Amino acid sequence: MPTSWGREMRVRRQSPVLWLCLVFLFFTGGILGFGWWLDGRSVASPVIAFASMAAAALAVLLAAVLQIVRLTMLKPAKRLAVEARAIIHGGQGRPIDWARYAALPELAEAVAELGKTLDGARGQVAEAVATATASTETEKARLAAILNDLHEGVVICNLKHQVVLYNQIALSLLQVVGEMGLGRPLSGLLALEPVVHILELLLHRSDGGPRTAPFITGTPGGRSLLEGRMSLVRAQSGVTGYVITFNDVTEQVSALAKRDGLLRELIERLRGPAERLAKGEGDLEALGGEVTQAFERATKGYRSLLAGWWPMSDIHTGYLFEFVIRRLADSGLKVNLTGLPLWIHGDGHSLVLAFEVLVRSIAKGTGAAEFDLAAEAEGGHVWVCISWRGRRVDDESLIDWQKAMILPAMGSMTVRDVMQHHTREDLVEEANGDVITLRLALPLGREGHDRAFASETLPPRPEFFDFNLLAQGQAGELRQVPLRDLTYVVFDTETTGLHPTQGDAIVSLAGVRIVNGRILTGETFSRVVHPGRSIPAESVKFHGITDAMVVDKPPLPVVLPQFKAYVADAVLVAHNAAFDLKFIRMREQECGVRFDNPVLDTMLLSSFLDGTTERQSLDAIAERYGVTVTDRHTALGDSLVTAAILLRLFDALEAKGIRTLDDAMTTLDMVMDLHNRTQALM
Repeated sequence: MPTSWGREMRVRRQSPVLWLCLVFLFFTGGILGFGWWLDGRSVASPVIAFASMAAAALAVLLAAVLQIVRLTMLKPAKRLAVEARAIIHGGQGRPIDWARYAALPELAEAVAELGKTLDGARGQVAEAVATATASTETEKARLAAILNDLHEGVVICNLKHQVVLYNQIALSLLQVVGEMGLGRPLSGLLALEPVVHILELLLHRSDGGPRTAPFITGTPGGRSLLEGRMSLVRAQSGVTGYVITFNDVTEQVSALAKRDGLLRELIERLRGPAERLAKGEGDLEALGGEVTQAFERATKGYRSLLAGWWPMSDIHTGYLFEFVIRRLADSGLKVNLTGLPLWIHGDGHSLVLAFEVLVRSIAKGTGAAEFDLAAEAEGGHVWVCISWRGRRVDDESLIDWQKAMILPAMGSMTVRDVMQHHTREDLVEEANGDVITLRLALPLGREGHDRAFASETLPPRPEFFDFNLLAQGQAGELRQVPLRDLTYVVFDTETTGLHPTQGDAIVSLAGVRIVNGRILTGETFSRVVHPGRSIPAESVKFHGITDAMVVDKPPLPVVLPQFKAYVADAVLVAHNAAFDLKFIRMREQECGVRFDNPVLDTMLLSSFLDGTTERQSLDAIAERYGVTVTDRHTALGDSLVTAAILLRLFDALEAKGIRTLDDAMTTLDMVMDLHNRTQALM
């Protein structure tokens, strides 16, 4: 602001005061003169007259002062407010007559400075936005070039299944005319169920497996069959969406169907001559052998052709069965997860749909309302078992169920098609008393079996820790109950180390329930626990739980009462139970709970059955009794393995006359007493 303008402002600032003084003197003189004039005319009440004139003069003076204030202060202030609002809203460009605000120089200067600062800030913001926009446009163009160069369709969606990005190939494969439309629901472009299934699988995956998964879906109406792969979009706040890449495999499937028909026709034509030649009914026995061999080769090639192209990945049966139960939630049927979870290799979505169709068909055909789902490893396959109590199913019904359609959008696929794509084995029905089981063969998964660390590289747990901890609680009426009829909770812990008395603590606690000889994998307890101390690197190698993984987890005083509520009055079972109980018993008082349940130890029971010379580690016993080990060195995984071992031990215990809980507890007392005597002699 110019210096001369400032001097002018100071001069003008004094003018209102001078005017006030002059007006005051003028009215005062007038009043005095008028008073003298009245006095000279001998007015009766000169004082009253003077007071009246003084009041009138003051009123006029006050009005004049207010008018001066309004003209020199209030009106400029209002104009300055208007100027300030104009500056705030971007009106700094037009010139302002600062001489109009001579009575408010400091305020005018402040508004002027505010305008300059705001104008500079606007310029910086505009420059930053222009730079960011240019960078974004560059990255957008680069991404668009990459996406358009791909030979696969790409669609990126948020967790609400709305399209946020796509490439031109996707438009073509999905048969979209024009633009796909950002924000458009994916359900209008393809069959959404397989997408939702794979998304749930990836979101809930906690086994450290691949971050992508394949799937098969189709366009609405089944016009095209699409082979896709999904991966999650991760940000600091978590998963924000997913990316789908896909190809149209309609022609491949069509060609496969044609080859399927040709092969089936060939097989049917060769079957009769081959059987007659094999029986020696013809003279061309050698030719019959060749025909039979050709038939076997054709059958083998046919089977390989069926399963060769279908996208599959390793799937944990625990997750698979949970999805089945979810889909059956509206059916009123009760489905229990039993047995030891295993890894299979297959197409998860089609398997879930096939199992759902089978369970619904069995319920409708037999009237059964409760089912068990389990997985068993046998003969290089994983057999999925659907069990129920009631009547058997006739062969005609089995054939009809295999023809049941599971999803028209996936090429009118049937249950039999799903089985053919996996192992080509037919459904097998078995009966054990009034329990009927339908068995389906699936490929054994490659993932998960090599996740367990080599035992020789890990610090072993002390096998005999403190047998006083196995002192039995109040078994009461349970003592005479047969072992097979008891309810158990098989549990395990993972810890920071092997020495609880030296500060080591629990980092993971898990358990699984056994009821009526069935492992209820759908009723498990699994918690990661904040140990209140750092986790040593050597322990992390053992169980894989790091400090970062326990930061927001609850401490043991929160988890242990939850576990006690889960256990209730069940019999506790653990492998090397004294070790796990030591960590729990030391914290019972602090956590406000008491575990006075009866306790069985699979290590001691196996030691009694097989002799102390045999290896008694969990892996050794599992190998000895044919229990498949998966997810080793996790609290829940080890609990499940221990539960399977306990069920395998029942037969051997009964063979030695140990049939009730009292028998088992007495046996454990004998084993502990023998060990204590052996230790005393050493």
